[in-house]
Amino acid sequence: MHDNSLPHRPPRVSPEEQRIVLLGAGNVATHLARALHGLSTSLGRCRITEIYSPSGVSASSLASTLAGEVRSTSQLAELSQDADWYLFAVRDDALPSLWQALAGHTSGIWLHTSGSTPLEAMAEYHQQVGVLYPLQTFSKAKAIDFSSIPLYIEAGEGETLVQLSQLAESLSHEVHEASSAQRAILHVAAVFACNFSNHLVALAEELLTSHGLPQKALLPLLSETLEKLYTLPASETQTGPAVRGDRQTLERHLSLLQGRPELKSLYRLLSEQIQSRSKLLHP
Repeated sequence: MHDNSLPHRPPRVSPEEQRIVLLGAGNVATHLARALHGLSTSLGRCRITEIYSPSGVSASSLASTLAGEVRSTSQLAELSQDADWYLFAVRDDALPSLWQALAGHTSGIWLHTSGSTPLEAMAEYHQQVGVLYPLQTFSKAKAIDFSSIPLYIEAGEGETLVQLSQLAESLSHEVHEASSAQRAILHVAAVFACNFSNHLVALAEELLTSHGLPQKALLPLLSETLEKLYTLPASETQTGPAVRGDRQTLERHLSLLQGRPELKSLYRLLSEQIQSRSKLLHP
């Protein structure tokens, strides 16, 4: 199914306008749409003209939040073929099928936002290609200032890189070039630092609430932990019973987790990792 079918191509308002077709309507796509739509750049004023999602429902919902005429569709064949930018902000495993379907049918610059997908994978389907990777965690309901988000860019050719740089620098004050190999390392590092740590906080919150304690009791502790990282390496800010070698406390904690074998196993693994690294760093 699709809503808001595209009965005609969106007109170009002026030669300087940068028309953007957005493929995706999830967390990253939502924040990019809000940041790009109406953005003034040295290339011209940006306008999201169309949004695609497989069912069309999420695309329609996102389009309705943007000013002006923004169409939505679930049909790739209905997308404009002559936009300036085609921005792919979808799951990594959905990218190849979209590229294959649009190959040879559009002009403009193709961009993807993936941390782990190499530029060369997209270059097999289109000549002008680039990467606009925002190193940040996104949730639709949480507003975020895009101007402070680090953007890592890559392009297949010099002129494309120039235009991508101009677009990125209008979005954010922090723009860096990174190769596909470097971006892949950034992505896996982000999984460790953000996704894994958030999972651990979620487990901690469950543990607290299961014992009648406030779910957000750890926020002051977490805030101080993050604050220290602005000035010190993480290896120098590690605290707790594992780094101290406090065996009695470690055993007491393990006994408290007796009814949660998955948490007990994780606690033991991470404690052993901390102790091993501490011995290497401070022999």
